[in-house]
Amino acid sequence: MSFLDKMKKASKSVVDAGAKQMLKTDIIFLDREIKTRKQAFGVEIYDLMEELETAQGMSAADKEAKIRACFDAARKDIAVVVAKKDCKKEEMAVLDSQSGDAGASSIPPASGSVMTNSHPQDSEAEAM
Repeated sequence: MSFLDKMKKASKSVVDAGAKQMLKTDIIFLDREIKTRKQAFGVEIYDLMEELETAQGMSAADKEAKIRACFDAARKDIAVVVAKKDCKKEEMAVLDSQSGDAGASSIPPASGSVMTNSHPQDSEAEAM
């Protein structure tokens, strides 16, 4: 391996490390965004419950529908941010696999669940 190849490899690892750090920072900001939205949801629900407590002309079903709408909006907003966060995690896994830090088999599927073809009892028998 020539000196130039070594320098290219070293510079690529520095760039990858910077990209991974940027992704980690993005994930932290997304976590903060999720927390902020959950806190805002709590304030919205409190205000709504306070308003509904004094509302005389509303049926219980109407009150419940307003609460459900508030919850659904918050859940939708949080789901969008969680999807962004999952995307960032997948990007980090791809960077890890490209840089050789982790094998390609360690990248989880997009759903986050681990899929195997073996029976759970088989893996327990192998561990013994």
